[in-house]
Amino acid sequence: MFNSLNWQDVLTSAIQAQLALMVQQLQRLMYQPVPEKQLVRIECPFPAIHLQGFLAAQNCRERAFWRDREGDHAIAVLGYSWSQALSCRQDLASAFASAHKILSHLPEHTDSHCLCYLSFADDEASIWPAFGYGRIILPLLELVETRKGTVLAVNLRSDNALEYHSSIRKALEIISALNFSQQLPEADFTFQVAGYQPDVSVWHQLVDKARQAFASGVLDKVVLARVTCLKLAGHLSPFSLLYPWQQANPHSYQFLFQGQGQTFFGCSPERLVKRLENIISTEALAGTIVRGQNLFEDAQLASLLMSDGKNIHENRLVLDDICHRLQPMCQSLEADRSHCVVKLHHIQHLRYQIRGVLNLDVCDQQLLDVLHPTPAVGGVPREEAFSFIAANEPCPRGLYAGVCGIVGIRKSDFSVAICSARLAGNVLMLYSGAGIVKDSVADEEWSELDNKIATVLDILDRQQATTLPAQARQCVDSNDYAAFS
Repeated sequence: MFNSLNWQDVLTSAIQAQLALMVQQLQRLMYQPVPEKQLVRIECPFPAIHLQGFLAAQNCRERAFWRDREGDHAIAVLGYSWSQALSCRQDLASAFASAHKILSHLPEHTDSHCLCYLSFADDEASIWPAFGYGRIILPLLELVETRKGTVLAVNLRSDNALEYHSSIRKALEIISALNFSQQLPEADFTFQVAGYQPDVSVWHQLVDKARQAFASGVLDKVVLARVTCLKLAGHLSPFSLLYPWQQANPHSYQFLFQGQGQTFFGCSPERLVKRLENIISTEALAGTIVRGQNLFEDAQLASLLMSDGKNIHENRLVLDDICHRLQPMCQSLEADRSHCVVKLHHIQHLRYQIRGVLNLDVCDQQLLDVLHPTPAVGGVPREEAFSFIAANEPCPRGLYAGVCGIVGIRKSDFSVAICSARLAGNVLMLYSGAGIVKDSVADEEWSELDNKIATVLDILDRQQATTLPAQARQCVDSNDYAAFS
């Protein structure tokens, strides 16, 4: 029987052995002719490891992570074999076409994917400069975890000899610098809530403005966002927050992407759309209430949510809009006959599930064009809600309420990037939003925003050090907010 120390030694030896085999294969390729196909993928089995802990231990500048909602598919990325930055929505078609063309050079049985992220909107004022509007990424070195096991893979671009050999050398450099630790970093930080954008008084003004727009017939619903700014002292690893976040809300997507000195990450319960061949599934997730303190209270609150007119109306607006947009693209489309409740750690939502069979000529880019952003994060009518948000929200949404997912030939899967955070230096920004309709009450919606970030704050409370350095007690001023806009 192994003790824990011996088991770690055995696992490290197994990891080193598989990496050594990968290095041998890569070194042999340096002396072989450049393949005719534009993409070569090398795979070898790998021990089951803690993917987030492993990524956290690496110093690679290009890291990313994605896990699906069912826990069937996770990808840990070190280095980019190819990536394409997107400056606006119009870039989606060419970028997705490029991704599909690259992936088409792999054998049919190979189920490889690109990762991607997109912002909520593409006007300059809405975009975070560190991330741009979006990016599509083909991993260079990736660990892919499925129900079948874990695979170590290297994707080598081979458009020409220079690029091919450069990819091989870059992969070898990443492997040679790997740290074999799988432990999430120990917490060595403290934090305090340093402010909100908008603050509560401005929030009341925004809700009043929205209600005026409802009364005039301009809007039926608009989703308003809030940024909760935390000032950190010490060091917070986003991986050390992401992992317990998913443990608290296990039926959620996980995603993490790095920009220029910033990290965007989150644990979202909401699917935008999943495609398997030409079968799609999506959902209307809108309407929120808190969880109960015990089973009886929880059931009572769920029953209240199921019958609450305001929340049912909000959810129905989302359902009708999604179905209306998808109908022309589908051979068949159906939704649940009634809504159900999705339970998270601190809150519960109303949900309708939607399923369809696509017309044969419909592609991923067209799905994103019609669905993103849904009324669950934007509003109804779509363009009018967009205009209201752009004119009134004080902080750019960037990737919040955008899209994070994977793009493939056989399968694609996109989440709505809610329940998310952005780490930039010693500032952590938590994002939440509330759907405003004609019956909304500003104070109740503000409380909903608090409930939506309560899980993250609870985790941070448990993790943080016991003493708070004096410098961490300083509030964040307007210049701090400007630095991360």
